[in-house]
Amino acid sequence: MDTTGTKGGYTGEKAEPREEQTVGPRIVNVSASRNFSFFVYQAKKFFKVAEENPVVEMHAIGSAISIAVQAADSLVKHNYAKYTEIRTDQVEVERENEVKLNKAKLFITLERAEGFEAAYEEFEKKREEHQAHRDQEFHE
Repeated sequence: MDTTGTKGGYTGEKAEPREEQTVGPRIVNVSASRNFSFFVYQAKKFFKVAEENPVVEMHAIGSAISIAVQAADSLVKHNYAKYTEIRTDQVEVERENEVKLNKAKLFITLERAEGFEAAYEEFEKKREEHQAHRDQEFHE
């Protein structure tokens, strides 16, 4: 397994350790098995810790394309990121029965927005208030 330029995290294959990417844009492979908010969280987390070149590139194939679009749109709408590039390509995918198919692949490149810190702090404040309210209701 190649982990060049990465550290931390896990791969999708049998939970093998994967290092966190530190060189170039952070690649987020969007899948249809998760909600778009998971990928928003991943991008925000990277934007928060990235010191140099805070760029996220979302990759999606098939039904994951709409999830990637939702995640990117949410990041831009809430002032965490701005679009730098959106492109498509055709990739060859091999199925389990060794049949090869050509599929469309979407690439969305996002850069951390100048208002990221303020948007992040506002979200965290609201999240903490919401959690405090839920805790209070639970204890009543």
